[in-house]
Amino acid sequence: MTTADKACHIGFTNIIDDRKKTKIAVTKVVATPAPKSGEVAVTGKDLIYTPAKGFKGRDTVCTRNSAPKVPRATLSGCITVTVR
Repeated sequence: MTTADKACHIGFTNIIDDRKKTKIAVTKVVATPAPKSGEVAVTGKDLIYTPAKGFKGRDTVCTRNSAPKVPRATLSGCITVTVR
């Protein structure tokens, strides 16, 4: 993204049940830790990363995604956003 962009929308994925061959929508997303040089909001469909005013560089957001229908399944990962 560039500094002209106000925010970056990042979609998140479903949990795949290999036994049943089905996809289950992720309904709980926790961003932890918060990015160092911006903010992240969680909507029903995606994460929205907004860089701090004047920030240029790389920032990282980590998430833990889960769905109540699959209580033991958790997706975790980190996303690095580069603001130019």
